[in-house]
Amino acid sequence: MKTTIALSLLALTSTLTLAQEVESVTLLNNVEHIEGEGVTFEKAVVEVAKVSDTLVTTSTTYYNPRVWVGGYLDNFFVNYLNGNQFCTERGHREEVSGSTIKCGEDESSYAEYNWYSKKWENKSTGSKNQCYPLYATIKCQ
Repeated sequence: MKTTIALSLLALTSTLTLAQEVESVTLLNNVEHIEGEGVTFEKAVVEVAKVSDTLVTTSTTYYNPRVWVGGYLDNFFVNYLNGNQFCTERGHREEVSGSTIKCGEDESSYAEYNWYSKKWENKSTGSKNQCYPLYATIKCQ
């Protein structure tokens, strides 16, 4: 994983040197993750802005974010606690507007962060025949 990140950062630096007007750059793609540790994603797009002739990161959007629960990767419910926890575990301050959702299936279970136990846990959807909002992408700042 360290090699992937280092190569991605090198590619990012080269890209930004060549194109100073870039608005977003794919920083990480298909990042390997150690089973059972925190959160993961398929790819991330970093948005940058030019401030006083310096490029700064404004936000990062993670695609297909998932968390480890009981030894398995799982999607997680959309809510402020889950969103902020994912972002915190990726080294950001908080979730910001711009995340997208997908529908979870009825009679399934998905991850939810338990603030009291400080860990991700499975939570059942029940059977209400409705869409259960899950993160398709999550935007962190």
